[in-house]
Parts: sequence; structure tokens; C-alpha cells
Amino acid sequence: MLADRKIDFSESYEKEWEILKEKCDGGIELMLEDSERWFLAKTEADGIRITGAEKNVRPLVIHEPPVVEFDEFKVVAKVYNDAFFGGIGDLSSRLHANNTAANMKFIFSLIYFLL
Repeated sequence: MLADRKIDFSESYEKEWEILKEKCDGGIELMLEDSERWFLAKTEADGIRITGAEKNVRPLVIHEPPVVEFDEFKVVAKVYNDAFFGGIGDLSSRLHANNTAANMKFIFSLIYFLL
């Protein structure tokens, strides 16, 4: 990922969450940069289900497909800009997000590619 995608998040992060859910409504396949494998993100109820890609030839194997909920998205969104544009002091907030949000890598990709 390139550090060129600074996002001006709304105060509550709800606007961005709704945008992501809308863009994932019919399903969208995205690549994880660290593995160059593809995953499918698809809106499911109030969340976004993450599964292995169906169309791309290098799908990610996900044995227990998670559903990303708003609370987890919000944790990651709070540190998103600091991860790309912050200094060394911002590592603690990213570490906290990584420990709190099991699906951090998927959420980072959703934010980066869709917002």
C-alpha cells in the first residue's frame, strides 16, 4: 500500500462505514498487499462478510469467514491515518488496534481501496 490515501473521516466514522457497506453490497474482490491473495467482501446484515475470492485466481483461504462490524471498523479507522502519516509515537495506537481488531488487515484494505 502506498502512503497516499489520507482520509478525512467524519467524527463518528458512521458515514464511512455506510459507504463501505454500500460498495460491498453486491460483493467486491480486493487483494491483500502482504500476501497478494484475494478476498471477497460482501455486505451481510449490519456487517461485511470476508471470504475467499471467487473470481480471482489467487484466493485467500479463510476457514472461518468473519463478519466485520462497525465497532471493529471504528477501532481501525481511528488509527488508519496515523499508520501511514504518523511518527514513531503512533505505534502504540496501531498495536492496540491490531490487538483489538482481529480483521485489521481486511479493514485497512477496505478503507484504502474503497474510501
